[in-house]
Amino acid sequence: MYISSLPRDVLLDILLRLPVKPLVRFSLSSKQLLSLIHHPQFISLHLTRSKSNPFPDDNFLLLCYKSSLDFKKQYCSISSFADGGKTLVEHKKFQLPFKSSHGEYGYVKIVGSANGLVCLFDNDFYSPAADIILWNMVIGKCKKLPCSRLGYRYRHSFSHMVVGFGFDLEAGDFKVVQILYDVDSDDIPDVLVYSMELNYWRKIEAVAPCYMPDRWSSNVYVNGGVHWMAYKRPRVGDLRDSIMSFDISGEVFKEMALPSNRPIGYDKLHLSASASGETLSLFFQFDDRWEVWLMQEYGVVDSWMRQVSIVGEQISLPLNLMDNGDVLLETKSGNLVSCDAENQQMKDLGISGLYFRLVPCTSSLSLLDRGEKVLFTELCEAFGAGDGFDVVVVLSGQM
Repeated sequence: MYISSLPRDVLLDILLRLPVKPLVRFSLSSKQLLSLIHHPQFISLHLTRSKSNPFPDDNFLLLCYKSSLDFKKQYCSISSFADGGKTLVEHKKFQLPFKSSHGEYGYVKIVGSANGLVCLFDNDFYSPAADIILWNMVIGKCKKLPCSRLGYRYRHSFSHMVVGFGFDLEAGDFKVVQILYDVDSDDIPDVLVYSMELNYWRKIEAVAPCYMPDRWSSNVYVNGGVHWMAYKRPRVGDLRDSIMSFDISGEVFKEMALPSNRPIGYDKLHLSASASGETLSLFFQFDDRWEVWLMQEYGVVDSWMRQVSIVGEQISLPLNLMDNGDVLLETKSGNLVSCDAENQQMKDLGISGLYFRLVPCTSSLSLLDRGEKVLFTELCEAFGAGDGFDVVVVLSGQM
């Protein structure tokens, strides 16, 4: 039986049950399949199905880091967890779809990920000129966002910008938010929102209630909003003391308090998603001890609870709390390790580097109907490596 002879509803049902990579290959076999699989409505339906009933390889972790050898190249790889999440098996490496346009002073950073797209940000921290790219590494396509080209970008009082990325669950649209701070930290910053469906930036009247400093602040996308560690206004002390969120659908800011019963005198803190991806986790450092806190119910400050403590002078930064209760850590010597918090045992995962950044990712067809094809075509089929780019690490498994 030829595929063209199948009833359209039967064909649609079959295709919606297939993983992303076979769908991309099938779309090249006939004009009928090409038009169907590339249709925006099919892409949306497939995303909905894959979220409710994901394939085993749909969910993975993206890890980006600097080479510890030359401090320039950024590496990524496809890996999976075996033995109940105790062993990391690295499969293939691949590369970022572009080089920094700011030369050796630029650094391509991961803003966050949502529904199959990763948002990348490239500037030299203090310049209003920045490149923002949306990237679907599974299908090998990326989209460079247009510049806002508004006058405030070039004001002499401009200091730095903070970027967030997420998915508008109500409108079915990917959005990027920019917060542009002035030299005077007490000034109310301008806020811009980019819509992928509309393909342009617009200024909104939402007021950011907190201040974020002139160092890179990556976001955590949870429950339809992006979250950053921030300072309350007016800024007091040197430690960030609040969580600021931006609701992607409602386009409003909120402020969320840290645990009220935490010990005082922490040295550092790091915000992450919970293992389930449905709420937030926090890591507090006290001397050589890190505490892991979990918000049991999203948005309920009183639901913050301390989970475990990890002791070790060699810990540089905890990255994520995993499904099995282990914590992924970056050590001061530049190694990625997993820690069994119950017995305080650490296992080297065989990856070394600097400035680790970890985000959960999923497979989707997003950008299949738009964007530019990444030059290394192997990426489409097997996450293969290409030529001519700085190398970017993807860890497959559950958060």
